[in-house]
Amino acid sequence: MLLPAPVELPCAPGEYGVLCQRSWAVADVIKRFGQQAGFTIAGLQVLCGGSLTKPKAGATQTCKRSVPRAVTVYSAAGHMHLLGRKIKIVANAGTARARTLLDNTNWDFDSQGAKSIGAPLDLNAGDQISITCTHDSSLRKKLPELAELPSRYVVWGEGTSDEMCLGILLYTRG
Repeated sequence: MLLPAPVELPCAPGEYGVLCQRSWAVADVIKRFGQQAGFTIAGLQVLCGGSLTKPKAGATQTCKRSVPRAVTVYSAAGHMHLLGRKIKIVANAGTARARTLLDNTNWDFDSQGAKSIGAPLDLNAGDQISITCTHDSSLRKKLPELAELPSRYVVWGEGTSDEMCLGILLYTRG
């Protein structure tokens, strides 16, 4: 089960440039990856209850999804790129049945494998899964892979210099 969330990461304080404007950054992603990339950026706003005209910018983004049918979850993984810091997946957050399936507070791009959640978790159709990702735009100037690139507002994109927020649950039908 794929659990995407939007990425709306503004330039770090003190960073400037045309790509620090969201509209120019989105246009750049579309130029590099095609029109479908723009549909993905907009679609994640719709899917996750955001605004197409004024998305909520910030280091941390989240999305809540309903489980479409009964499943039994066995493991969880996250996927972000180089600006990722934390990723968390929680089933039924804020309820008595809440269970954290993944809580990676020290993201490592080179270690993205799935991890067992321990005892399998049975979820019913309609149960909620939330994914929360935190990114850090200041890493752009610290990482050799990104240091020479221009400052920019970061949205969902396919390149390693772009970002993603993606949870992955491995399950069987319940």
